[in-house]
Amino acid sequence: MKRLFPILVAVVALWSAACSSGGGTTVLPPPTGKFGLTSLNGTYGFVTAGEAFVFSGGVTSSLFRTGSFVANGGGQITGGIEDVVQFSGGQTVQTLGISITGGSYTVNANGTGNITLNVTANGNPSTVTLGITLTTTSAGLLTDETFNQTQESTGSGNFFLQNVADCPNPVGSVSGSYVFDFSGVDSSGAPESLVGQFAVSGGVATSGITDANDNGVLSSGALGPGSFGTDPQIAAGTNSCGRGLATIGGQTYEYYVVDATRIRFISVNTGAALVGDAFAQNAIPTSAANISSNLTFIVSGQTGDGNGFITRVGRFSTNGSTVTNALVDTNDGDAKFTQTTEANPTNASVTYDPTTGRGTVTFQDHNLALPFSFVFYLNSATGGVIQETTSAKNVALGAVDVADGSLDGQTGMPFSSSNITGTYAMNWTGLSQQNSVFDEEDLVGQAKASNLTLSGTADIFQFESINGPQTGNLLNAPITIGGDGAGDDLHRNTMVVTLTKNGSNAAINCVVYFVNPQLAFFTSTSSSPTRDIAGALELQP
Repeated sequence: MKRLFPILVAVVALWSAACSSGGGTTVLPPPTGKFGLTSLNGTYGFVTAGEAFVFSGGVTSSLFRTGSFVANGGGQITGGIEDVVQFSGGQTVQTLGISITGGSYTVNANGTGNITLNVTANGNPSTVTLGITLTTTSAGLLTDETFNQTQESTGSGNFFLQNVADCPNPVGSVSGSYVFDFSGVDSSGAPESLVGQFAVSGGVATSGITDANDNGVLSSGALGPGSFGTDPQIAAGTNSCGRGLATIGGQTYEYYVVDATRIRFISVNTGAALVGDAFAQNAIPTSAANISSNLTFIVSGQTGDGNGFITRVGRFSTNGSTVTNALVDTNDGDAKFTQTTEANPTNASVTYDPTTGRGTVTFQDHNLALPFSFVFYLNSATGGVIQETTSAKNVALGAVDVADGSLDGQTGMPFSSSNITGTYAMNWTGLSQQNSVFDEEDLVGQAKASNLTLSGTADIFQFESINGPQTGNLLNAPITIGGDGAGDDLHRNTMVVTLTKNGSNAAINCVVYFVNPQLAFFTSTSSSPTRDIAGALELQP
């Protein structure tokens, strides 16, 4: 089973099923907005995680990409580099330092578009196709939509404008304390998640702590000495902005400096295949009492029994060491969709260490034998990364899940049509079962919110669809706000996403949690057919 990319900022219907009947041609409205070719101009660090299928060998593999590409502001990709790590057939295959020799891109007025990267690996030319939605001129969401005569690959990720001043000296650009979230598979192909914190000075990782969830086996402890250096394998003159080689906790990574606040990583050890980001710590709370009082979270990954994808999205309130008003919506590919609603949960607690930003939160669903538990690392006063540590061997939860994601303080409530407005980029990733095939599904798109209804377009790719990526789908998604919209009154928000292509449509029921008017997390509640997605909405400027 592959390991999907966790939603840290951020797969709905298989159109071979949804569009097998019906007629007509979908006519898309002209995109409106202020984006264009000049909106993508500079050097961008990108990452995706998903799957690949090589037609000649008939082999499916987990696929992780991290790299840097250069856009010229006029529709051309002028260079770059990427590192690709795959896990297939019981072994890790690394193809590092792949040259991006050129390419092209489009950007519509609403921020949607495509990027084609011309790449050469081991002397073999190929292309990588990405669907994108810009969130700003400095960042965007993307999906891998590669589908050609030799291979197909899918996956979700994002990209950020790099600070080119950091390109010549990535080592000197990494300084201070960072929290990180890496996920993927271990040397046996089992799911693995690492979250933690490290401090760097002069290219040396001087201290650190990590929590690991390796196929349901939990461990926590200090990180050994580490280092950040240049990459000796990169030839002079190669366009490899901010790229270096790091050792953290005994694992070796290629890294890309986006800027002083964000670093992208991909593991290059023989064995594990991990990808993720590190975020600079800044003004973290000095005690548990100073942690944001209302917190929203999303974790996604693999179920503990190894049979499917799992998403948990929810919120809770804190007051020092107590937890109240907890809502959790769980989409488990096996156990289907379940909801937790606890005004005053039992076995509830919060712990926090202000020296590292590490904390734990525990609260119990009265229907379960054991409580939910999570470990988190804050990189700011209002958020950080989170990993599930729930340990339960019962029918409701199964074995220990391997899931991680984002923890964010809620602001700007109440949420209503007065502040849920504007245009939003949308992305989701997960698994969907269509026509007896249970595999990855990714979506990227853009929609305008008006009177709590999203209207726009989206691309979707269900990995084993013989039709390849389905672009230009009409998207309609009315949102129903429950209570004040924040969940602190134990009311939920729902969303029904309908995608229409050539006369046919598919409706997907979702539950959505607003972090603030600019960001929301959601998961599907549909169980027929089985569908489990983790998604995000992000407001465009």
